[in-house]
Amino acid sequence: MDTLASRTIQALKAHIVEQQLDNGHKLGSLNELAQQFGVSRTVIREAVAALRSEGIVEARHGVGVFVREKPKQEDPNSHDSELVLAPLQRLKTSFMDLLELRMAFEVHAAGLAATRRSWAQESTIWNAARAFEASLDDETALDHLDFVFHRSIAEATNNGAFIEFFRLMSLQILPQPAFSKELNPALITPEYVQNTVVEHRAICEAISTGNPEQAREAMRAHLNRSHLRYRGFSDGGNSPLSNVAREA
Repeated sequence: MDTLASRTIQALKAHIVEQQLDNGHKLGSLNELAQQFGVSRTVIREAVAALRSEGIVEARHGVGVFVREKPKQEDPNSHDSELVLAPLQRLKTSFMDLLELRMAFEVHAAGLAATRRSWAQESTIWNAARAFEASLDDETALDHLDFVFHRSIAEATNNGAFIEFFRLMSLQILPQPAFSKELNPALITPEYVQNTVVEHRAICEAISTGNPEQAREAMRAHLNRSHLRYRGFSDGGNSPLSNVAREA
């Protein structure tokens, strides 16, 4: 889909390749990158989040965005999954509808992960949960670490369609930023964040025991709490995060 965000993603990739920037090279802060590429902070944040999910860059809170791995050269003859899922990416629907889509997808993914995960994938899921728990005072880090946690579960399904769907649709179905106390002081409370820690651990434990039903229930409880909280703040289908999540 040819949007300003997608063009910015390609421009960032091209910049890294053309300048032959190596692992660890600092690209700049979000403000600097927004000015460099002539886009808003919202657009550059979305582009950086997409590249971060691909493992191309990493964002260090208060420091900036750094190259993690050079983008791979795309094979023009390869199957373009982004074109296949483009109609989904163009969905014009309410934020609450997207939360329901997320629940259907991630609840089933948790069940698959419980029966299909490898030891390494199980370790990755636990490490993501522990990293989230260790960063409770850094709300910027929490957004990324929560994303990593849910991505690790999608990857543990060992289902290529699930993994690809999450990669392409994560920016649509995951609210960003999800843990901003400044934007949502009534929603993002210390109790809310601590409950997220407890729920992450319940999901991890269910996956570790290899119990798909328990894993699905743990994920359903986790997402349902967020769903109900957002719906409690919504009137007519728009949550307080919907403008942030959909702005581009």
